[in-house]
Amino acid sequence: MSNSLGQLLAHMRMGSVTLGWGAVAAYSRQRLNHLLERQYLTRLKENTYLPPFSDSLTGQSVGDALKLQGLQFGSPLLSFDSASMSDSKATVAMNIIKGTVITTGALISNIEITEAVGYWLEMEVDLETVLGEVDPYGRVTLNLAKGASFKTNLLEEDENFNQQLNKALESWMQEMPARCAMFDLGTVDFKGYEPLTPKRFILRTQAAPGARVRGASNQGDGAVLVFIRLRDNTVDGQLPDDSFPYLLPDGDYSATLVLSKDMLDHASDEGLELLASLLFPELNAFVKKEDHTPLDRAVFGNIDPLRTSLTVEPAQRAVIAAGKQQQFVLHDGEGKPLSASRWSAVSPQSHTPEGHGKIDNNGLYTAPSQEDMGHEIQSIIVTAEYDEGDNTYSAAARLLVTFEGLLVTPGAAAFRPARHAAGVDVWNAGEEPVGWELLEPPMGELATLGERHARFSPHRRALRRILSVQQVQAAASEQRNAALIMVNSQPLLTLAPPFVPKLAYGGSIQLNDVQRIMPNEPRRWRVLGGAGSVTPSGQFTASAQHTPQSNVVACEVVRNGVVFATGYSVLKASALQAQASWKSLLRFTITVGKSSQGVRGMIDSNGYQQLEVEVTVETNQVDGKDYKLSPAEIASMTLFDRAGQKIPGLCDNEEGIGSVYGNVWRTSLKRNMFMLGNETSPVAVEAAAQPVTERGSEDRTIRQIFYLQRRGTSSSQVFYAGFQAASGEWFYSNDASHTNATIEVQVRTPEPYKSSDYTFIRKRVAGGGGELGGADPEHADFDLQPVTDDYWMLAYNAGTFYTAEFVKARQSDSERDVNTSMVRWESSAGNEVFHSYTGYLFQDLGTAEPDKVYFDGGMAEVLGRMDFERPVATQYEAGLLVIANFRNWNRSLKDARDLEAFAKMSKPLRVQLRDARGNLQLIQIDYLPADIIGDRNVLVHSVPSRPFAENSTTIRLTDQSAGGCDEN
Repeated sequence: MSNSLGQLLAHMRMGSVTLGWGAVAAYSRQRLNHLLERQYLTRLKENTYLPPFSDSLTGQSVGDALKLQGLQFGSPLLSFDSASMSDSKATVAMNIIKGTVITTGALISNIEITEAVGYWLEMEVDLETVLGEVDPYGRVTLNLAKGASFKTNLLEEDENFNQQLNKALESWMQEMPARCAMFDLGTVDFKGYEPLTPKRFILRTQAAPGARVRGASNQGDGAVLVFIRLRDNTVDGQLPDDSFPYLLPDGDYSATLVLSKDMLDHASDEGLELLASLLFPELNAFVKKEDHTPLDRAVFGNIDPLRTSLTVEPAQRAVIAAGKQQQFVLHDGEGKPLSASRWSAVSPQSHTPEGHGKIDNNGLYTAPSQEDMGHEIQSIIVTAEYDEGDNTYSAAARLLVTFEGLLVTPGAAAFRPARHAAGVDVWNAGEEPVGWELLEPPMGELATLGERHARFSPHRRALRRILSVQQVQAAASEQRNAALIMVNSQPLLTLAPPFVPKLAYGGSIQLNDVQRIMPNEPRRWRVLGGAGSVTPSGQFTASAQHTPQSNVVACEVVRNGVVFATGYSVLKASALQAQASWKSLLRFTITVGKSSQGVRGMIDSNGYQQLEVEVTVETNQVDGKDYKLSPAEIASMTLFDRAGQKIPGLCDNEEGIGSVYGNVWRTSLKRNMFMLGNETSPVAVEAAAQPVTERGSEDRTIRQIFYLQRRGTSSSQVFYAGFQAASGEWFYSNDASHTNATIEVQVRTPEPYKSSDYTFIRKRVAGGGGELGGADPEHADFDLQPVTDDYWMLAYNAGTFYTAEFVKARQSDSERDVNTSMVRWESSAGNEVFHSYTGYLFQDLGTAEPDKVYFDGGMAEVLGRMDFERPVATQYEAGLLVIANFRNWNRSLKDARDLEAFAKMSKPLRVQLRDARGNLQLIQIDYLPADIIGDRNVLVHSVPSRPFAENSTTIRLTDQSAGGCDEN
C-alpha cells in the first residue's frame, strides 16, 4: 500500500495530527534496527553481550534428553507486523549464530549451528521509557529481560522439547543484567527552558501500511511513535487510535518530526532543529530533507550517523575456516575508509593467546589453527580503534571460525521416516561449489535446495527396517559425510555412551548394552555408517584416515536369526581436541578497593555513590603452562549477597539507582562522576590509604572491578563473588575460608540537612562598594551604590556541588510555575523604580565553564529591555551555586506587576543539588521579608524539606535555556 509524501500532506491538511501533544516523532524500523546492530557490536567489544545459553531438557519417553550447548544470538531486530496503536509492543527476533544441539534416547542427533541454518528466537517486548534523575533526559528502551511469548524454530518439530525450550529461554532472559539486555532506541533530552523543551512523552508502535500482510514486500515494517508534551503544553494530548496516519512517507525517509500548529509561534528553524537534535542517540543526527506546514509543521528526513560513528566491515556473518584469513576495513560515519590506530581480535571462549587468532595493523585477521581452536565453531570479536586528538573512537565486528573447511550439519541425525523427510544443511568455507551425493546403498532421493541446502527423502522400503543409515556426502575441495539414521521402532536397547562428540582418528572406546534385555541371548555389533570398526564385544575403533565423520554402531539381540531388540550409538571421529584451559583455582578473592586489607566498606544510601570492589581470580598452572579465565567466564562474574541472591547490574549509561527501582543493591562496570565510597567513608579511607597490594606476575590472574551501589537504608550486607566456568560449573570466592572470601558493606544515610550546613556569601563584582557590609541590608555598600552586581555564592560546608537543578515547589505546580530568576521592587508603590533581579551561574562537573549569567525566560518582559545580560565575572568559582543579584532604578513597578512573568518571578527559588557523594539536597533562596528595610539587597537561604527525586520536575542550570522533566 502506498503512502506517498503528497498523500500524507493531503491528510495533514484536514486537521492536526498531534492530538493535542506538542510534537510527535516517528522512527522507522530500518533505522532503529541499524541502531540496534551498532549497539550489539559495541556490546561485543565491551564484553557485555548476551552470554551463551546452555540447558538440558527431558523428553517424554524414558531416556530421551536434549542438551543445548553455547547458543549465541545475533543482533535484536524489530518487527511491527503485529503492532497496535493501543500500546508500545513490538516483536523482536534474534538469529542463532552458533551452538550445539545433542539429542539422546530413541533418536540421537548432533547439530552444529551456524547462521546459515536459519534458526531464530522471537519474543514480544513492550518498549519502555527510562527517565534520568541526575541528567534530565528520557530514553526509549528495548529491554529483552522483559520479553514475553518466546518462541523459536530450533526445536519446532518436537512439541515437548519446544515448549520446554521456550520457557527456559524466557526464564534465562528475565535474569539478564541490564547492561546485556537493555538497548536504546532514542533519547529525549529535557534540558532547556524554551517553549519547545520536551517535558514528558509516551510511546506507541505502528505497522506500516500493508506490513501486516504475510509475504508482503514490506512485511514487518513500521515505526516507533513518540508523543511529546512540550513546556508550553499544560496537559498531555489524547491517546492515538488505529486511525492515526503513518508519518513516514514512501521513499528515503527514516524519521519524521511533527510540531503542533499551536506551537508554530515558537517554530523558528533554530528552535525546531534544537528539538530535533534532542530526539536521537548521540552518535546520530536528524538530517532534514523536506519541511512542510500543511497545518502542523512536518519535517521529514533521516537519522544519519555522525562522522565519528565508526563501523567495521564486514560487521557480521563473515565465516572462515581455521587458519584462514579475513580482511576487515574501518569506515567513518560517511562510509569512507579510515586507517585504524589499533586492531585487536578476541575469542570469548579462549584461554590462550593463540586461541584468539591474530590481526595485523592493516586489519587482516588470521584465524587460529585447528590445534588451537578447541571448538567446532568459534566466535571472534574484532575491534578497531581510531585516535583523533585526545579522543579515541572504536567499532567492532563479529565473525565465526569453523574447525573444518566444509561443515555439514547435522553431522548425524536420527528421524522416523514415516513422519519426516530429513534435511541436511551445508556450509562451505571456500568459494568452490558444493556437490551432493548419496553413498551406497541409496535409500531415498536427494534434492538440492539452493547453494547450501539439500533434503533427503527416504524410499518406502526404508520403512521395513528397524534401523538403517543413509550417508550423504558433500564435496568441494574437501569431503564430509552426514549420517541420517532412520528409526522405525522404539529402540529397546540403551547403549553407553549413546553419543561421543570427539573421538580421535584411530581411537577406541568400549560400548556397552546397559539394559541387558534377554541377557542370555547373543549380541551382534555392527557398524551401520562410517569407516570405523567394532569387535564382537562392542569395542569400537575409529578409522585412522584423517576424515571427519559420524559413525553409527548398532547392537542387536538376536535369537534364531531374528532381531528382537536393537540400540545404537553415534561416535564422531575428528581431529578436534579439547581446548587447553585451566583446571583449578589458586586464588579467588574479593576486596573493597585494591588493598588486601579492604574487607569492610561504607557507602551512602542515595543510589549514586559507588563503592569500588575488586575481584581477583588466579588459576593454577597446568603442565607448566599458564591459562587465564576466558572473556566469557569473566563476563559471567557476579556479586552475591549473604543470602546467595545475585546483585543485578545497571545498564552502562545509568549513573545510579533511580527511584523506580526501590530500595535495592546494584552493581555497575563503569565508574560514574561521583566520589567513591572508598574515598569518603571513614572505614574505607583507612583502607584506601594503605598501599595497593603489590602485583606480581599475572599471567594466570584476572582482576574485575565492580562498582557497588545502594538505594535505601540498610544496616550492612555481606557480599561474595562467583563466576561460571566453561564447563557450566560455578565457582565462588567463599568456597574457601580466608580473609578475602567476602566483604561487608555498611550503609550510611545522611541526617536531614540544615541551613547551617551551607554558607551563603556575597561578593560585589560591579557598581562600587564591596563585601564589608556582608548581609546587612542597610549597609553603605547598598545605600551609596544604587546600581550594583552582587554574586551570592552558596557553598556546601561538607563538600562541593556536582549538579544543580531548579525544581517545582509543589507537585501540583506546572512547568510554567518554575522560576529560575527572582524580582523585587523596593516598595509596592506603582511609581517605584528601584528594583533587584537575579540570574544564576553553575558549572556541572565535567562541563565547560559558563560564559554569561543566565536568566529566566520572562526577564526581558519584566524589565522591559534586553541589555540586562552580563558576562561571567572573574569571582565565579566552579562547584558553587551562584545567584547573581542585580540592582537598578530604571523600571517602574506599574509597568511590570500585572505580567504573568512578574508573578512567577516574585516567588522564591527552589534549587535541587547533588553533592560530590551523590546526595540530593534541596535549598530555597529568597530575598529578605518585604517588611525589612533593604530587603531587595540581601538573599537568604533555607532548607524547606528533604527532597524526593520522583516528585521533582527539574530544570538544568548549565544551559541558558534550562529545562525539566516529569515522571512518565
